[in-house]
Amino acid sequence: MNLDLQDYLDQCAERDFAWGEFDCCLFVANWILRRTGIDLARDFKGHYKTELGAKRRLKALGFDGIESVFKARLKPVLSSYARRGDLALVNYGGQLVGGIVGLNCVYCVTQNGTTALDLSMVHSCYSLESANV
Repeated sequence: MNLDLQDYLDQCAERDFAWGEFDCCLFVANWILRRTGIDLARDFKGHYKTELGAKRRLKALGFDGIESVFKARLKPVLSSYARRGDLALVNYGGQLVGGIVGLNCVYCVTQNGTTALDLSMVHSCYSLESANV
């Protein structure tokens, strides 16, 4: 899995942020799809192009934010037990953003690719292995 994660991160490293194509949630969802074959974002992909559109799509599907999506579709784990490749919600810029747990860091999407943030910014973690529909 470590090599697969590194390969995925390398593929994402230079991608530009784009709502509905490559944003924080789809970065995480595409990692889940790659590892499990389960597309948790099939109801989201291609249905919005702006931050407001993303919020409207969440509401249309019965969610009040990305945390409610993570809680509904993923199994929480204590941050201290999160493994490399698990999923995280990170406090960044006054918002919760999706990320992937790395080695002593969490990877998140930026305007130009990805970045590694300190684990102290993690709000909550979720197991990759228990992704459900």
